[in-house]
Amino acid sequence: MRKRQLGTWVVCAIVIAAFVAPATLLAQSETATQFYQKYLTAFEKAKKIEDILPFMAAENRKQAEQTPKDERDKMFGMIKILSHNNVKVLKEERAPDGKTILTVEGIDSDKNKGTGKVTLVKEGNAWKIGEESWSTKVS
Repeated sequence: MRKRQLGTWVVCAIVIAAFVAPATLLAQSETATQFYQKYLTAFEKAKKIEDILPFMAAENRKQAEQTPKDERDKMFGMIKILSHNNVKVLKEERAPDGKTILTVEGIDSDKNKGTGKVTLVKEGNAWKIGEESWSTKVS
C-alpha cells in the first residue's frame, strides 16, 4: 500500500514540475525590453501610483510609499502628464554593474518626439525600473 502511495506522489510531483518549471524559466528569461513593454502597458492603464509600484526598484518604491497620499497622487498626475506615448525601445545595453540601459523614443503630449534612457535593475530574478529620464526636441 505504501509503495502505491509513494508512486502516486512521485507522479504528482513530476506533473507539477512539468507545469511550474517552464513558467519559472520563462520569468527568468524575460528580457529587459519585454519587462519594460509590460510596464508601459501597466502604466497606460494605471489610475494611481500603487498600480505601478510592483515595477519599481525597491529604493524608488520605498520612497513613493513614504510620500503622503495627497502628494503621491499629485506626483503621479504629473508623471502621467509628462509621460510619452508610442514608446519604442531602440537599444538595450548591459552595463558592467549588472544594470541594463534601454534607449527609447516616444511622443509627448504636445506631439513632440522625445528620447529617453531607462535604467533597469535586477532584484532577485525580476527586472525593476531604477531610473527613467527623457528629453524632447521641440519642433
